[in-house]
Amino acid sequence: MILARHIESAHDCSEGGLSIALAESAFPRLIGAEIDLNSHGVFAEALLFGETASRVIISCDPTKASIIQQTAVQWGVRAERIGHTIPEKLVVKIDGKVSVSAAVSELKQIWDTALTRALHAETPEHLVPETLQKS
Repeated sequence: MILARHIESAHDCSEGGLSIALAESAFPRLIGAEIDLNSHGVFAEALLFGETASRVIISCDPTKASIIQQTAVQWGVRAERIGHTIPEKLVVKIDGKVSVSAAVSELKQIWDTALTRALHAETPEHLVPETLQKS
């Protein structure tokens, strides 16, 4: 599907689940998404951050959706449309209720600085290497 240009992007959900995959996919071009999920009785945390094996989030031109569905059926995998792209915002609804709503640029800034902030919060200043102290 990539070689045939049926999909625009693909990201696995193995590190942090669906929410992290959506956010990381949005960072390069600051393109957001509006996502609608059904919980089917699953806790929101598991739905948003569960690292389900072999799960991939893809984006495509809406005119290619039927090709993707046909390919999924051919290979015996499930593919469902869960949302669409929107400018610079990530919104995730579960059972119609907003669970995540943030600017992509804000999420990217938090993601970019998370390790540095964690190191500074838990390590005395004199133990942090000079290069990290400058950040």
